[in-house]
Amino acid sequence: MVDAITVNIGVTAPYYALENLRVSDDGATAEFVAEQPMDNEVGEIAAAEVGRHLAVLGACALAWSNPKKEKHYYVASSAVLKNVAKGGEVGKGAFSGTAKILFFDKRYGTISATLMTTQGDPLYELETHYHIMSVPLFAKLFHIKKQEFECNPSNNPYKKQIPLNDVRYSDNTISARLGPLKPEECNGHFCSFPCIPVAILMHSLSRTAGKLLSKVIGEPGIRYTVVAAEVQAYNFAFAGEVVNMIVTYSGLEGGDHVFACKAENNDGKLFGSMLLRLSCSKTA
Repeated sequence: MVDAITVNIGVTAPYYALENLRVSDDGATAEFVAEQPMDNEVGEIAAAEVGRHLAVLGACALAWSNPKKEKHYYVASSAVLKNVAKGGEVGKGAFSGTAKILFFDKRYGTISATLMTTQGDPLYELETHYHIMSVPLFAKLFHIKKQEFECNPSNNPYKKQIPLNDVRYSDNTISARLGPLKPEECNGHFCSFPCIPVAILMHSLSRTAGKLLSKVIGEPGIRYTVVAAEVQAYNFAFAGEVVNMIVTYSGLEGGDHVFACKAENNDGKLFGSMLLRLSCSKTA
């Protein structure tokens, strides 16, 4: 049953990294471990990686409920992530997740998901909206981006930090360049159509915002916690494309530092945007 679900969600290992997946009419649950380097973000798992695993878990729940038991692409179009941790000992990078379907039809889906410690304490909540595309529709839309690339489950690029290049500051704004990435750096997302996962793009934007936070605060390498993120995904950034990131500091709001983030190509085509809330941390 599990294998039948995982082959129908569009993404594959190593991007798919859920363990002990269980699906039912009530939703889906799974376990996973943290892989992504944190840079200056505080915690046992990067907030963007939380989005990665929970969004994949949500896709599994939708695939289980889809009456057409065949491969579809469950493409995240927007998401809201909230840090709901109450403090205390988190653990050593092992987590569990649950996902419940809020809406589903043949073209769209919405899930609500929660990341928890192995003791069952909630850490993050995520609501994700998806476009659901059949394989023929996906291939028709992106046929010019198809590449002869076979996914290799044993090559995991998500354990490595992607460099931020050409970092520049101007007043309360920072810009940086990501990539262009090679197909193998998008391994498992998606085979034959390798593109940068939203979670990786948003993690890069968060790291860029963290650099700007250090400059705003006047403390190099300041540690921060991701409080919340509102994400919009507009276009895929395929392997080989340059991604320019622009982050602007909007000021303090309720004790959080707020940033407006966007990622675009050299022609100004928008890949995605994010409203990001960070809090400074004294954690060493």
